Amino acid sequence: MRRRLAILALLPLVGLLSTASRCYERRDHDPTPGLIDETLSLSVSGGQTSIPADGISRLHLVAQLTPRADLDKRTVTFSASAGTLLGGAPGTNGEREVAADSTGQATIDLQSAQQVGPATVQARVKEVPGVVRTLAVSFTAANPNDTIRFVASPSAAPADGATQSAFTVQISPSLAVGTPVTFLTSAGLWSPESAATATRNADGSFQATAVLTSPAAIGSGRVRATANGVTREVGIDFRRALPDRILVSTNGKVTVQANLTDSVTVSATFLRDVGTVTAGTAATFAATDRDGRPIGLFHDATVTDATGKATATFVAGTTTYRGPVTLAVGSQDTSVRGTATIEIVSP
Repeated sequence: MRRRLAILALLPLVGLLSTASRCYERRDHDPTPGLIDETLSLSVSGGQTSIPADGISRLHLVAQLTPRADLDKRTVTFSASAGTLLGGAPGTNGEREVAADSTGQATIDLQSAQQVGPATVQARVKEVPGVVRTLAVSFTAANPNDTIRFVASPSAAPADGATQSAFTVQISPSLAVGTPVTFLTSAGLWSPESAATATRNADGSFQATAVLTSPAAIGSGRVRATANGVTREVGIDFRRALPDRILVSTNGKVTVQANLTDSVTVSATFLRDVGTVTAGTAATFAATDRDGRPIGLFHDATVTDATGKATATFVAGTTTYRGPVTLAVGSQDTSVRGTATIEIVSP
């Protein structure tokens, strides 16, 4: 028996299988399991046999042939019931062929599917029928944040029709530089477009950024970013755009008589450094004499229109005061105000 084992150890791969066949009287047998174990093994580098079903994670598969295999019988053919094999050369029926190196090792990567479930990987020696090994792997539920996640997303912006808000996502380093990332929004407009590509940062991470231009109407929106079929979503509120300054005029009229009939129209233009003030913003009107005391009254005041303009009518009333009056216009929710001066004169 010892002599027989010593002879087997020196024979090439075909010789091993030929010797194994003489253990049977029938000619239609498979090689014995013990000899297959010695001839070919299949494993995963690192030992882990499960990966997220994210379409990008990979397992590094290692097929090990006996070093005694003949040089013309060292091609390993890989196949998988799910996922995608990366590497080697095309074979038949979606298989991939890898030539073993001088140590008898052939390697290939299995990229995960995007569906949760089991898969079977098979490795066989192309030139020797019956020498086959299989390995069970599993694709588990993936965490979407591992594929794509927002790292910069403003929660609010003024509804001024012009403010630009940058939304940045970080994507898995397993994805390639230039991977398309699509951004969608329920409010506002992307500038200049709703697609970006992932670029590599100095720290090696991958990010993509798109810029959203605010709408002119108050409301809320949802922003979605998609990469490799995985979508993440954040919200943004578009709040009332208030003025940075207010210009006040009296349409050229510089005096008003001290009675209830003569009047002056006070016009206020609400302006922003970026964009326009949200239409419908309330304006506050006030008038004071030279000592800062309230005087006169306003009526028919309006809120801002689409151009940021609001108006009101001022009458001095039956006052005994004669002299300059400061007309001040302010805005809701801000201390910004503008002024103009007129003079109350006798009827």
